[in-house]
Amino acid sequence: MNINYIKEKLNFLKANPGKLNTIVPKEFFLNPVIPESEVFSIENNNKIKFPEDYRDFITKIGNGCIGPDYGLLSLQESMIDFKLRTKPAIDLSIPFPYSESWNEDWIFDIDWDGGERPNEDQLNPYMDTSHINGCLQICHIGHGCTYLLVVNGSERGKIWTDDRADYGGINPLLDDDGLAISFERWYLDWLEEVID
Repeated sequence: MNINYIKEKLNFLKANPGKLNTIVPKEFFLNPVIPESEVFSIENNNKIKFPEDYRDFITKIGNGCIGPDYGLLSLQESMIDFKLRTKPAIDLSIPFPYSESWNEDWIFDIDWDGGERPNEDQLNPYMDTSHINGCLQICHIGHGCTYLLVVNGSERGKIWTDDRADYGGINPLLDDDGLAISFERWYLDWLEEVID
C-alpha cells in the first residue's frame, strides 16, 4: 500500500474542503490509527489475519476516515451489524459464505408495484447477520446498504456490497473488466475521483 501517497491526498482534501463538499455530504475526518497490538489481539480472538492493505491503512493512516459515501468506519464499528436494532457482532471466525452474487428467489416473486411486501418469516432470515460472516462492514452506502471487506474465506481481501436493505442481495464489487476490487483499489479509486 502506498501510504505516503494516500496521506498526501488526504492532506490535500483537508486543505481544500470546498473540493470535498461538492462530492460527498460530510466534512473531513481522520481518526487516529489503531495500535498493532490491538489489531493482533482481534485477529487472534477471531482466528483470522486482516488483508495487508486494510491492516496497513488502519495502523498507519487512520482507523476510520473520510471515504466513499459515509466514510470508512473504524475497525471496532465494522465488526458490528449496525443495520439491525440489536447491533449483533459479525462472526469473523466463520468464512464468508458466498463466491458469487446471492439473493433470495422470493424477492423476484413479490408484486412490489402492487404493494406486496415480505413477511417476517422471509425478512428475518434474509437480514440475518450470518450472511455476512467473515466480513467487516467497512462503509455505509446509505439506506442501510453497506460495503463489505471479506476477511475470512475464498473472497478474502475483496470488496462486496450488502444491498439487502433494498432487497438487492449481496454482490461482489467488480471493475469494468469484471475483476474483483481490493480494499486499496476501492479507496484509491474514490480518492482519485474526488480529487480529479
